Amino acid sequence: MKENKKLETSNTEVVAEPPIQIIDNRREIDDLSDAELKELEKELEQYDKDMWRHLDCLQKYKHIGEEIPKDVPFTEYFGYIIRNFRNPKPRKEWTVRDYKVDAAKKARKMAAFTIKDHGYKEPLTDRQKRVVERIRNGTDFHVFNSMEEIRKRFK
Repeated sequence: MKENKKLETSNTEVVAEPPIQIIDNRREIDDLSDAELKELEKELEQYDKDMWRHLDCLQKYKHIGEEIPKDVPFTEYFGYIIRNFRNPKPRKEWTVRDYKVDAAKKARKMAAFTIKDHGYKEPLTDRQKRVVERIRNGTDFHVFNSMEEIRKRFK
């Protein structure tokens, strides 16, 4: 149950409080030492690669992916991601980092598809602008929380 608090001024003008910023204090997966990477790989060995438990362990780390150029309209992000973001290595050779990058790409694709499918319309709300920017700049975010918020807006 989320409550929107509003402030009222003396001349009955309603002013909304500024949005709350979420601070991501997860570490970059690229910043891990070799020992930490080996420890993470050992932890992940018990799960099948690319299964939900494997990817859930990787959620503890963030990864900033490639950016989508600013001249690409947000309605075309889904197609751009499919055409341009590929891992050239065969899957057998993927490292923990490659799985994390792939999981982040899938999250971006899901969110971009929802925008395309439900049709964000101009002008965008502040929340929609933040989601679009996170997809554009490659900021990794937990897709299920974001998707839930995106879908609420369109029902």
